Amino acid sequence: MNRVARVGWAAVVLGLSACSVGKGVGAASGKIFELACNKNGDYSVDGVAGTESAPVPYDLHPSYFAGEPVDDLRNYSSGTENTIMLNRLTMRLQRSGKQIELNDVLTFDVTSSYEVARCVRGRVDKDTGANDWDEANCYRASDNGPGRMRVQYDSTVHAALTLKATCSANLVASAVSTIPVPLSYSTTTGTPTAPADWASWVEFQEFGSAAQYDRVPSERDWVDHHFRVDFGERIYATSFLLTLVDDAIVNAAIYDRPRPDAYIGGTLGGDPTTGRFDFDLERGQGAQLFP
Repeated sequence: MNRVARVGWAAVVLGLSACSVGKGVGAASGKIFELACNKNGDYSVDGVAGTESAPVPYDLHPSYFAGEPVDDLRNYSSGTENTIMLNRLTMRLQRSGKQIELNDVLTFDVTSSYEVARCVRGRVDKDTGANDWDEANCYRASDNGPGRMRVQYDSTVHAALTLKATCSANLVASAVSTIPVPLSYSTTTGTPTAPADWASWVEFQEFGSAAQYDRVPSERDWVDHHFRVDFGERIYATSFLLTLVDDAIVNAAIYDRPRPDAYIGGTLGGDPTTGRFDFDLERGQGAQLFP
């Protein structure tokens, strides 16, 4: 089905699918701080305001789960059958089903569904024994366990937290796998070499049709270059850990500028009780930001 046909079909099925949109389960709790959160001052719990050195407890209490797939336009061009497509998938964990401008929202942005699918599938070349995944951004602890993706602005998966329901300040906290510093401040890039050093990650057990745990790794199929998560398919992240840094600091590091003051940050997750999500990708009002 081409893009135009899919868009037209979306209007037809909108009412049929709306009843299941937003359903899912998950957790996203930890400790954060946000300065000048609202007219009452900094974000606080039981009268104690959080600071960069001493964040205070926070729980998103996610009750609404949505995904927004955006296909690489080259999917619809001839002669690109073997070209790796950058099909994107943005997932949102929200406190409620209200619009994102009035919500606490945790966003996971997958810039290449193909790379996450390779990590989840865990294929090993039967001739060479080489792992068929990007080892700089993916780690697999076992044949049938989840694939752990590194989360950072220069990785395949990005994540960010905004607190528009809890706070009125227009601030964004981005997840980083290493605490960023301007390049001129350091002789290294700051990118960790070992998964044990990743300060932010997400583990996917199911990512659409990617998993093939009924086969040994050497017998698993190559991931299709046009891989995408289709509507009706499951997205299951067994666990995640996010180290959140003020987006202004992240941008300063990227562009080699002096580090500004931090107005938001903290950590979320770390185990399945504090960080996970499980939902089916559905089409309908509130799930997709664009038709």
